[in-house]
Amino acid sequence: MYSPRSLRHLPVRPAALLAVVAYAVAAGGTSVAAQQIENAERLAGLERVDTRVEAQWDEAIVVEAGGGTADQFLQALAMTFEETIASADAAPTVVEGSPTTVTCHVDTFYETGQIVYSLRTQVEQVGADGQPVITWIKSWVGYFTVQQLHVMFTLGEQCANSFLEDWKSAN
Repeated sequence: MYSPRSLRHLPVRPAALLAVVAYAVAAGGTSVAAQQIENAERLAGLERVDTRVEAQWDEAIVVEAGGGTADQFLQALAMTFEETIASADAAPTVVEGSPTTVTCHVDTFYETGQIVYSLRTQVEQVGADGQPVITWIKSWVGYFTVQQLHVMFTLGEQCANSFLEDWKSAN
Protein backbone atom coordinates (compact mmCIF):
# COMPACT_ATOMS: atom_id res chain seq x y z
CA MET A 1 0.00 0.00 0.00
CA TYR A 2 1.16 3.50 -0.76
CA SER A 3 1.04 6.20 1.83
CA PRO A 4 1.79 9.91 1.71
CA ARG A 5 5.03 9.19 3.57
CA SER A 6 6.23 6.69 0.94
CA LEU A 7 5.53 9.16 -1.86
CA ARG A 8 7.34 12.18 -0.41
CA HIS A 9 10.46 11.52 -2.42
CA LEU A 10 8.63 12.44 -5.62
CA PRO A 11 9.18 15.96 -6.93
CA VAL A 12 6.17 18.22 -6.68
CA ARG A 13 5.87 21.83 -7.59
CA PRO A 14 5.13 23.88 -4.46
CA ALA A 15 2.39 25.79 -6.28
CA ALA A 16 0.49 22.57 -6.99
CA LEU A 17 0.69 21.38 -3.41
CA LEU A 18 -0.33 24.80 -2.11
CA ALA A 19 -3.32 24.83 -4.47
CA VAL A 20 -4.67 21.55 -3.08
CA VAL A 21 -4.07 22.56 0.53
CA ALA A 22 -5.77 25.91 -0.02
CA TYR A 23 -8.69 24.20 -1.77
CA ALA A 24 -9.07 21.62 1.02
CA VAL A 25 -9.13 24.32 3.70
CA ALA A 26 -11.56 26.46 1.71
CA ALA A 27 -13.78 23.41 1.15
CA GLY A 28 -13.99 22.70 4.86
CA GLY A 29 -10.73 20.83 5.36
CA THR A 30 -8.46 20.98 8.36
CA SER A 31 -8.79 24.09 10.47
CA VAL A 32 -7.73 25.03 13.97
CA ALA A 33 -11.03 23.67 15.33
CA ALA A 34 -10.66 20.44 13.33
CA GLN A 35 -7.17 19.83 14.67
CA GLN A 36 -8.60 19.76 18.18
CA ILE A 37 -10.77 16.78 17.30
CA GLU A 38 -8.01 14.53 15.93
CA ASN A 39 -7.77 12.80 19.31
CA ALA A 40 -8.30 9.06 18.83
CA GLU A 41 -10.03 8.83 22.21
CA ARG A 42 -13.06 10.41 20.56
CA LEU A 43 -13.59 7.04 18.82
CA ALA A 44 -13.81 5.06 22.08
CA GLY A 45 -16.95 2.94 22.32
CA LEU A 46 -17.89 3.39 18.67
CA GLU A 47 -19.53 0.08 17.66
CA ARG A 48 -21.53 0.75 14.46
CA VAL A 49 -20.90 3.10 11.55
CA ASP A 50 -22.19 3.84 8.09
CA THR A 51 -19.71 4.86 5.37
CA ARG A 52 -19.74 7.66 2.81
CA VAL A 53 -17.28 8.93 0.21
CA GLU A 54 -16.97 12.33 -1.45
CA ALA A 55 -14.55 13.49 -4.12
CA GLN A 56 -13.63 16.60 -6.05
CA TRP A 57 -12.10 15.13 -9.21
CA ASP A 58 -9.87 17.22 -11.46
CA GLU A 59 -11.06 16.35 -14.99
CA ALA A 60 -7.53 17.07 -16.28
CA ILE A 61 -6.61 13.66 -14.81
CA VAL A 62 -8.85 12.12 -17.48
CA VAL A 63 -8.02 14.50 -20.33
CA GLU A 64 -4.28 14.97 -19.78
CA ALA A 65 -3.21 11.83 -17.91
CA GLY A 66 -5.61 9.26 -19.35
CA GLY A 67 -6.95 8.35 -15.91
CA GLY A 68 -10.38 7.12 -14.89
CA THR A 69 -13.46 9.30 -14.87
CA ALA A 70 -14.86 10.93 -11.75
CA ASP A 71 -17.60 8.26 -11.56
CA GLN A 72 -15.10 5.40 -11.88
CA PHE A 73 -12.94 6.93 -9.18
CA LEU A 74 -15.89 7.49 -6.83
CA GLN A 75 -17.05 3.88 -7.27
CA ALA A 76 -13.57 2.53 -6.55
CA LEU A 77 -13.19 4.88 -3.59
CA ALA A 78 -16.52 3.75 -2.10
CA MET A 79 -15.78 0.07 -2.62
CA THR A 80 -12.27 0.08 -1.15
CA PHE A 81 -13.22 2.37 1.76
CA GLU A 82 -16.20 0.32 2.93
CA GLU A 83 -14.56 -3.07 2.26
CA THR A 84 -11.42 -2.13 4.19
CA ILE A 85 -13.45 -1.17 7.27
CA ALA A 86 -15.93 -4.06 6.96
CA SER A 87 -13.24 -6.72 6.51
CA ALA A 88 -10.87 -5.52 9.25
CA ASP A 89 -10.25 -7.95 12.13
CA ALA A 90 -10.94 -5.23 14.68
CA ALA A 91 -13.37 -2.53 13.58
CA PRO A 92 -16.83 -1.19 14.22
CA THR A 93 -19.60 -2.98 12.31
CA VAL A 94 -20.66 -1.27 9.06
CA VAL A 95 -24.42 -0.74 9.25
CA GLU A 96 -26.27 1.20 6.58
CA GLY A 97 -28.26 4.04 8.15
CA SER A 98 -26.22 4.15 11.36
CA PRO A 99 -26.40 7.55 13.10
CA THR A 100 -22.58 7.59 13.03
CA THR A 101 -20.93 7.98 9.62
CA VAL A 102 -17.27 7.64 8.65
CA THR A 103 -16.55 9.75 5.57
CA CYS A 104 -13.59 9.69 3.19
CA HIS A 105 -13.23 12.92 1.23
CA VAL A 106 -10.67 13.28 -1.58
CA ASP A 107 -9.71 16.41 -3.51
CA THR A 108 -7.50 16.02 -6.57
CA PHE A 109 -5.44 18.45 -8.64
CA TYR A 110 -3.54 17.66 -11.83
CA GLU A 111 -0.22 19.42 -12.41
CA THR A 112 1.72 18.38 -15.52
CA GLY A 113 2.98 14.87 -14.87
CA GLN A 114 1.77 14.78 -11.25
CA ILE A 115 -1.43 14.28 -9.31
CA VAL A 116 -1.72 16.06 -5.99
CA TYR A 117 -4.44 15.01 -3.57
CA SER A 118 -5.78 15.76 -0.13
CA LEU A 119 -7.55 13.18 2.00
CA ARG A 120 -9.86 13.85 4.91
CA THR A 121 -11.36 11.09 7.00
CA GLN A 122 -13.97 12.15 9.53
CA VAL A 123 -16.61 10.75 11.84
CA GLU A 124 -19.97 12.48 12.04
CA GLN A 125 -22.70 11.79 14.58
CA VAL A 126 -26.21 13.16 14.71
CA GLY A 127 -26.31 16.11 17.12
CA ALA A 128 -29.10 17.10 19.50
CA ASP A 129 -30.64 19.27 16.77
CA GLY A 130 -30.60 16.38 14.27
CA GLN A 131 -27.74 17.89 12.26
CA PRO A 132 -24.44 16.05 11.72
CA VAL A 133 -21.57 17.01 14.04
CA ILE A 134 -17.97 16.12 13.23
CA THR A 135 -16.56 14.30 16.27
CA TRP A 136 -13.20 13.12 14.85
CA ILE A 137 -11.15 14.12 11.83
CA LYS A 138 -7.77 13.43 10.25
CA SER A 139 -6.42 14.91 7.03
CA TRP A 140 -3.26 14.90 4.95
CA VAL A 141 -1.95 15.64 1.48
CA GLY A 142 0.13 13.58 -0.91
CA TYR A 143 1.19 13.35 -4.53
CA PHE A 144 2.47 10.93 -7.11
CA THR A 145 3.54 10.90 -10.74
CA VAL A 146 1.18 10.02 -13.57
CA GLN A 147 3.07 6.74 -13.98
CA GLN A 148 1.73 5.82 -10.53
CA LEU A 149 -1.89 6.56 -11.47
CA HIS A 150 -2.98 3.23 -9.97
CA VAL A 151 -2.32 4.79 -6.53
CA MET A 152 -5.59 6.73 -6.95
CA PHE A 153 -7.42 3.47 -6.39
CA THR A 154 -5.79 2.90 -3.00
CA LEU A 155 -6.96 6.19 -1.47
CA GLY A 156 -10.13 4.60 -0.03
CA GLU A 157 -7.90 2.10 1.76
CA GLN A 158 -5.73 4.93 3.09
CA CYS A 159 -8.79 6.73 4.49
CA ALA A 160 -10.10 3.54 6.09
CA ASN A 161 -6.74 2.58 7.57
CA SER A 162 -6.31 6.04 9.07
CA PHE A 163 -9.68 5.68 10.79
CA LEU A 164 -9.05 2.06 11.85
CA GLU A 165 -5.63 2.85 13.33
CA ASP A 166 -7.11 5.48 15.63
CA TRP A 167 -10.23 3.40 16.34
CA LYS A 168 -8.09 0.42 17.42
CA SER A 169 -5.97 2.59 19.70
CA ALA A 170 -9.13 3.85 21.45
CA ASN A 171 -10.98 0.53 21.71
